[in-house]
Amino acid sequence: RIHTTGLEKVPTEGRFVLVCNHLFIADPCVLLHCFPKSQLAFVTKQENQKLFVVGKVMHKILCQPIDRENDRAALKTIIKCIQLLKDDEASVAVFPEGYTSKDGKLHHFRSGVFKIAQKANVPIVVCTIQNTRQIFRNVTHLKPTDVELHLVDVIPAEDLKGKTTVDIGNQVYEMMIGDLGESFRAEEA
Repeated sequence: RIHTTGLEKVPTEGRFVLVCNHLFIADPCVLLHCFPKSQLAFVTKQENQKLFVVGKVMHKILCQPIDRENDRAALKTIIKCIQLLKDDEASVAVFPEGYTSKDGKLHHFRSGVFKIAQKANVPIVVCTIQNTRQIFRNVTHLKPTDVELHLVDVIPAEDLKGKTTVDIGNQVYEMMIGDLGESFRAEEA
């Protein structure tokens, strides 16, 4: 069961970059369910392309694989995402931590993802998700899982001008911590 707050803030005109914390492999499915009209294309690790059914679905919805170990290749993915937004093909969803949080905390962001919103001149939709890790455990016992998805706020495109991607990342991080609570702050952040 998905419980949402703030979805009325979703931009109804134009594209956006959606950022969210990442707890479990089900997170993209929850976001796709909660943003059905937004045509979300996820930035995803390259390895996901090789998954039998998942890889085909990701290709169909314009997901963009990123090589997290190769900055030059990652830049090409960022440029492709900017083009998707400018060409009005899809909104882009990113988990700025760059990986699934193993401890449930909100970890340091890879700030390059915020360049996508800046260069495409689109707003950033800031979300948090909670309790998706419990889905797998509850499925084995046929218990429903209560998942929380909060649209914390939307940062307008004009508010991104003149800021560094690190500044934007810090702002988004603090917005997410403000929603999740201080107990979710990772020590390295």
